Parts: sequence; structure tokens; C-alpha cells
Amino acid sequence: MQSMIRNLAHSVAVLAVAISPFVLPASAHAEEVTLVISNNQWLDSLRGERLWAAIKKYESTNPGVTLEQVAVPAQEYADRLMTEMGAGQGPDLAIVQEDLFYTLGNADFLSSLDDVVAGAQNLNVTNENGVVDGVALGLGWQRAVYALIYNRALLESSGASLPKTTEEMIEQAKAISEATGAIGFTSRHSMNEFRGWSYDFQNWVFGFGVEWVDSEGNLTINTPQAMAALNAFKLAYDSGVIPIGDPMNTQRSRFKEGRVAFSIDNSGGALNIASGGAMPSSDMGAAPMFFEHPGAHQQIFITVSKHSDHPEEAKAFLSWFVSPEGQKAMREVSGPDALATDVPVTAEYEAVNPWAPMFAELAKTSRSTLIPGYEAETTSIMRVVMEAVERMLITGESAEEVLAAAQAKIDAKFD
Repeated sequence: MQSMIRNLAHSVAVLAVAISPFVLPASAHAEEVTLVISNNQWLDSLRGERLWAAIKKYESTNPGVTLEQVAVPAQEYADRLMTEMGAGQGPDLAIVQEDLFYTLGNADFLSSLDDVVAGAQNLNVTNENGVVDGVALGLGWQRAVYALIYNRALLESSGASLPKTTEEMIEQAKAISEATGAIGFTSRHSMNEFRGWSYDFQNWVFGFGVEWVDSEGNLTINTPQAMAALNAFKLAYDSGVIPIGDPMNTQRSRFKEGRVAFSIDNSGGALNIASGGAMPSSDMGAAPMFFEHPGAHQQIFITVSKHSDHPEEAKAFLSWFVSPEGQKAMREVSGPDALATDVPVTAEYEAVNPWAPMFAELAKTSRSTLIPGYEAETTSIMRVVMEAVERMLITGESAEEVLAAAQAKIDAKFD
């Protein structure tokens, strides 16, 4: 199926409209209503509980509505949601990553939110990709930007410095490990964590100037820039600074314990690491990544299912969600993530979390993990790419060989 093309001009026009707020019909809330909201984030330690508590504040001003969560592990989430919605079932509202958002939209599983958008004020650019073929299908839940995060105490105690290249990162990571016994660098590195790894890896390829498409919109996988990115990642993988075999949740836990020097992670991951662990949040630092070009962000949308039994109530909840009250509640638990409106991080938060402002700065130039013109197909394209990367890591094939094979496979699929 051809990917849906965004009408950005229309999206800007829609987002600029500010008329009277979305109003429920008189019959709404006449009886008790339960809105089911699915999200893999509900399972995140600490952050999941706080996000849920934030949106549960809606119930205090809407006593006829009960919010009920469905928590699904990230690795199962996309398949489960597609299966449920394909059967005409599933939650009333779903919080989804940008690639899954396009897949659900392509399958015509999402309701228009044009009336919610028209009644909202101050929506920012994080909502633009939620407008597809001129119809608003999603609102910005959170935008998680990537940065190089590090443990300040470990760097100071070992005399290490922030790296500017992959080679410098390896050198500094090894020096910290030798001086302190800490892990040098953490990263996903296996198809066992395909979805998260594919998001993370976009920072490496974007950092080396990869575009994935040429000026005519043709998919370009086998390029010198991509080869350079793969070779750089393999250099880090082979150097011994990455704990090979450990899943990312284990690696993040070790960072939280103060046992990791460097990692490339997004603002949501950084917030998770900085919350509730042995390492004080003030010990975390954030810096630009050790690449020449800007990195990536992960966009998350909140959507309403076409199969919802309570679509008007679901849209009323979203009207509250993008209101100053709802956005304030989200800001209090979202750390440095960009939200649907430009509600600022408080000075009090920055004082406790000095790493937070860097994410806002990097968000000014970050790129979507989706491939332009192939938004709905990005996951399948990146699966081919990441399988090639894994093959290079474990078989010794060259970047040139695996990317040539990946290009041929993708050409055959999309020609």
C-alpha cells in the first residue's frame, strides 16, 4: 500500500485555528463511562505510574468518566494493537509511536480529531505529523529527543572528557572502565530488541549524513554515508565497551545504579534512569552526540480508535489533555520531553535535573525516525537494514556487502 502523504500546509492551517473549545453533546456523561487507554509506557518503572496519575486527574473534573489502562510490553504492543483493531476491538484511545501511528492510519483504524484540534489553542509542531492527508488523526503525547548522556561523577573521578567522535568515545569509555570498573557505553545491539534498536540506530546513520531517500524520493540504502555509520557502530561493538548480550532495560538499570559512563538515549530513557535510582539526577549529564550531524527523535501520538464505543467522550478527554490544565499535569511527569503545547520545564525541575535543557536544545534540529514518503513502510524497511547490521556484527561481512544485499532486497520490494 502506498504510504499516506502528509499535507503539511493543511496541517499548519488546522493547527492555527482557535475557535470555541470542543463541547460534548448534551447526552454525553449522562451515564457512567469507562475509557480504556492502551500504552506500553504504563509498564515503565516510575514513569508509567506518574504518567497514569497525571491523566487520571481528568476524573476529578469529570466524575462520570473512569479511565482504565491496558499495559502491554513494548515488544508485543504493535502486533497486539493491530490484531485487536483488525477484529474491531481494542482500546478507546491508544498511545503509539509514530511508525505504528501511520500503520494504524493506513488501515483506517483511527478517528478524525479535527474537531478537537479546531477547539485547541497553542498546539505546536509536534502535532504536525499527526495530520495525514489533511485529517488530524493524532495529537502529540510526547516527543523524546536523543542525546549523549553520561555520569558526571565517573567522568570527574577518572579525568575523562566528553567525546566528539566514535573513536574518542571508545577511548574515554575504556579509560573510565579501567579507572572505576564501570561499563563504558550502553546500546541496543540485537534484533531481539528490533524496534528500539532501529529507533536508536537512526542516530548513527543520521549522524553520518544518511537521508535514506534521494532527491527524487527513491530509497537509498547502500550509500557511503551508511557504510561509514555501520563501520562506526561495529567499531564500538567490537571494542568491548558495550555489555554484549544485555537487554536495554538491564543496561539502563546499571546506569541508574551509577555503573555506566556513556549512553545514547532519548529524553524518556534519561528520565527513567534519573528517577528513583542510586545515582542522583544531578550526577547525570547530557551533551550533543559524537557525530557531525543532528540526531533523531521519537514522536508518540495519542489517538482515538474508530472502534471505540465512546468516541465523543474520548475526544472530550483529548480536549482536556491539550488544555493548559492537562498539559501542566503532563509537564510535571514528562521531564524534558516535548509536549503537544510549549508548556515549559520549570526552573525548579532544571535545578534538580541539570541535564534537561540539553534535550530541548537538541530538539530544535532533531529528525523523525520515519523515512520521508515511506512513513508507513519505515518499520519493514528498517527491519531489512537492521538485519543487515546484525549480520555484519556477528558474521564479519563488510558494511558494503550487507548494505548491497539490503538495497537489493528493498528494491525488489518497492520497485
